[in-house]
Amino acid sequence: MHLFDGQEDHFPPSALERIPETNSPEACFRSGAYSLVKNLRTAITHHRLSGRLANLIYSLNTTNTDFYAHQFKPVLQFLESPSNGILIADEVGLGKTIEAGLIWTELRARFDARRLLVVCPAVLRNKWRDELLNRFGVKAELVNADELRQRLETIRGKPRQEFALIASMQGLRPPSDFENLQNKQGAAKLARLLDDADISGEPLLNLVVIDEAHYLRNSSTKTNRLGHLLRAHAEHLVLLSATPIQLADSDLFSLLKLLDESAFPHEYLFDQSMEVTRPIIQLRDAVLAGRVSKLEFCNAIRETMANHFLEDNAQLASMLRRPPTEKELKSPDSRSEIADRLDRVHPLSKIVTRTLKRDVQANRVVREPFAIRAPLSDVEQSFYEQVTARVREYCQEHGLLTGFILTTPQRQMASCMPAACKAWQEKLSTGRIAGLDEAMYELASDESDDEVVEPSALGSLVTQLVEIAQSVGNYEQLRLHDSKYQLLRDELRKYFAALPEKKVVLFSFFRQTLAYLKERLSEDGMSCIVLQGGDDKDEVLRAFKADSGPQILLSSEVGSEGVDLQFSSLLVNYDLPWNPMKIEQRIGRIDRLGQQADKIVIWNLMYSNTIDERIYDRLLMRLDIFTQTLGSMESVIGRVISNITKELFSHQLSPAEENQRIERNQQALAEVRLRQTQLEAEAPNLIAHGDFIINKVNAAKNLERYVRSEDLYAYVTDYVLDNYPGTRFIPVEHELELYSVELAMELRVQLSQFVQEKGLHGQTRLLDVKPPPVLFENCHRAPSSSYERVAQDHPLVRFVASRLASHENASQRHPVSAVRLPSLLAKGAKPGCYVFTVARWSFSGAQTTERLVYVVKMLGSDSPLDAEQAEQLVNQAALGDDWTAARNQLEPDSVIDAFDECRGQIADQFYDVRQAMRDENDDRINLQVKLVRDRCERDVLRLREQMVKHREAGQERAIKLKKGQINKRYTLRDQRIAELRLKQQLEADNQFVTAGVIRVD
Repeated sequence: MHLFDGQEDHFPPSALERIPETNSPEACFRSGAYSLVKNLRTAITHHRLSGRLANLIYSLNTTNTDFYAHQFKPVLQFLESPSNGILIADEVGLGKTIEAGLIWTELRARFDARRLLVVCPAVLRNKWRDELLNRFGVKAELVNADELRQRLETIRGKPRQEFALIASMQGLRPPSDFENLQNKQGAAKLARLLDDADISGEPLLNLVVIDEAHYLRNSSTKTNRLGHLLRAHAEHLVLLSATPIQLADSDLFSLLKLLDESAFPHEYLFDQSMEVTRPIIQLRDAVLAGRVSKLEFCNAIRETMANHFLEDNAQLASMLRRPPTEKELKSPDSRSEIADRLDRVHPLSKIVTRTLKRDVQANRVVREPFAIRAPLSDVEQSFYEQVTARVREYCQEHGLLTGFILTTPQRQMASCMPAACKAWQEKLSTGRIAGLDEAMYELASDESDDEVVEPSALGSLVTQLVEIAQSVGNYEQLRLHDSKYQLLRDELRKYFAALPEKKVVLFSFFRQTLAYLKERLSEDGMSCIVLQGGDDKDEVLRAFKADSGPQILLSSEVGSEGVDLQFSSLLVNYDLPWNPMKIEQRIGRIDRLGQQADKIVIWNLMYSNTIDERIYDRLLMRLDIFTQTLGSMESVIGRVISNITKELFSHQLSPAEENQRIERNQQALAEVRLRQTQLEAEAPNLIAHGDFIINKVNAAKNLERYVRSEDLYAYVTDYVLDNYPGTRFIPVEHELELYSVELAMELRVQLSQFVQEKGLHGQTRLLDVKPPPVLFENCHRAPSSSYERVAQDHPLVRFVASRLASHENASQRHPVSAVRLPSLLAKGAKPGCYVFTVARWSFSGAQTTERLVYVVKMLGSDSPLDAEQAEQLVNQAALGDDWTAARNQLEPDSVIDAFDECRGQIADQFYDVRQAMRDENDDRINLQVKLVRDRCERDVLRLREQMVKHREAGQERAIKLKKGQINKRYTLRDQRIAELRLKQQLEADNQFVTAGVIRVD
């Protein structure tokens, strides 16, 4: 026999069969022309690798992360977002960094995304770099404004280039005069590039991630301006913030406008759309609680549609025509699905997601705070009183404006008196007060664009403080009588005696305190390591985490952001931040996902009978700061702490008067907290019901809706070995999972051309003279120097996919397979013969989505398997064996009848889903059109009222101007509506993928 590759071979006649003239599934079933199991495996894996399937999670089990279902909720929400963006507002410690990395993994798999930019506070840059490399296999570079501008400028000439960049918010913020060409700052030049660049072509960036996005909430700041400049050139945008979502909050609107200005152009329209859809959310909650009958459901839908904004809502009309049955309203699974359908009516349902710790941690870690109070020695008492009095006098003399910075000496003394004394002595020689930056970290506003400037008069105060220190006994005396350190030492000795293997994290604001503690603790036989600004944070943390590493981490505030220390369960606040948000940041380093202890302990050290003790007792403890998270109170808390600071240091107050001032501010905060609790309870009004999404994630994991490593191996080797004789995959001795690859010359040439055409240089070493062995592992992690990992986006996998997608290969593919599957692998399917078919649905309108649909029917049964059982059985069959006797053992007519039933069910389901998607698509567009028209009418009404006043005043010129403005409003309205209508056309396609028979033994 002459083969397609020009070779000859001999086969016995019994091994040959005639190819039917038609290649349709029916003809193949009738003639018994079944193909091998590898054809089924190739067909399913090929469609999965296309990267567009909505019911597949390409980032699932493909990253170096532990599986937590809630971390995939933003991924699914993002994929359905009409705005190509999402606001992730999960509580602190739930893994927002990982969630953003999973979204990037999805984009790479689905859309061949190539360019990523992460914008974050400077202190988080190294954390982002390490997380991207170790968890997602992404090599990211740290860049400044100039370097980012240079990379962006080269994209138009090299549109296929790839990069992952990380930059700080502070370094990219555009100066207020960036439009001035004389401004040569890097941030100014970057802003001009972003402002002037053409946005009509391919986006400069495929994904921009902005961490700590609450810094952008104030629309008047430079950071917010940076966000808008980047958004214009970002195909997708992910905002990360731990700030809770609140309905009555303009901050939320500012972030949503950044995500999608066309959908959220005006705060008035945003508020109106939220109010209109409130009854839908109330109905959703009632459905979830099982409190709704079919009649009540229909009445609630009618009442909702009475509002003119929703009177034409196609999704609600569909639910009214075909309401859920009483049985469905009682079933938990059905209620969850109904709730999801109701959520889709809400404009925020797919662009805002929030998960709370209580939602994902069944046994919440208990926080147990302890106050460790150090009675002042005589030396310390005299020192404290004199310093406090002098600071207050100075505040009064120099006014309140410098009050924040003038508290630095007071806070240093409350941290550690010997270290403060030493720091002030250093001031005399250095000319700058040590610890200023650390103090301003606590006291400065998060949103301030201003730089910290030390008041020129501060030096005279420090000189006086040094004199006071020397007059009451100097540094050595304070060190000798350090009551606070002695308490810490004694408590640590007891702790390590009981728990010798444990690690302790200690925080202090001031470098001098940390240096002092390192010296004293080392002298007392306890090993410790310091983490502060300027240190190699990664190296310090690696040393601390090691089993043989130091017992104690002494950290400044640099360790309170972007550091994961959940392997420790004891945190020591050697000094107390007055701002509770800073306390929460510290505790959040150990109270994180992955904390194994049932209880974490927090030691709060303070001097007795001091301002710090009164703040602790009357503000921090009464607000329950140490056991509960604070939510979105940081902006309010900042103002209150400012007030307390000014009041306590600008007046000569007795202890009783200090208590009175503190309690007054505590009451104000308590009232705010009550309101925040109420707003947090309303958060479900803004975000989609989480259970349905979490169920989808868990189903994806259980049904293996991801590309497995064994799928990749079979997919590549099946095709390559069949089509490129001479290619070999040889198991490496002693390493059965590693293969040495020998490429046939034809494959080497074609793969090289493919790499050149697709711009995949540097992504594979298979074309080297001595290529490394390969590991088929669909997992993104840091690359290895000893082997090459073949994951779903590897050039060899992409090459095979492109060849199989060609018309020539597609026409040769056999449409039906026959498979035998042992019952142990059948996932509960009964022994017997099954007929299956798989289809691919594609929908394109305002959004594009695709999915694989499976239908399976057991021969002799009345009805098909349920959807999940069908999917699971077919995917397991792809790992089964060839059923070579199927032709002789099956009756063709019964197989074809079953196949026709399966195909008919797919057609019916497709009609229903297409109609639902058309309804959702229409509703989204129609609602936006109504909002645009309503806004236009409001603007025109306001302008007409102004015209009446101008007419009464005889101002004809002003009237003419207003008429022009009215005409412009109508023109803009019509243009915007025309743009929206273009997105309203929904194209749908139901494409056959494969079919066959399965015998479960």
